[in-house]
Amino acid sequence: MDNGMSKEDSYSEAKNHHTSLDRRLQMLLKKPFLTESEEIEVRELKKKKLYYKDLMERLKKEEQEG
Repeated sequence: MDNGMSKEDSYSEAKNHHTSLDRRLQMLLKKPFLTESEEIEVRELKKKKLYYKDLMERLKKEEQEG
């Protein structure tokens, strides 16, 4: 993640992605029935959310250590 962004900027960007993914996920989960493609999207959204959550935790830990 060394693209010239500060850790704060990287954290903020990761949090924004996580929030956006969560909104889409919640929208899908409110539906009474999901199509096969929506079920696949739900799985992908959960994986991406986890990635960004892990990234945020790692950035937070690095900030506390540094």
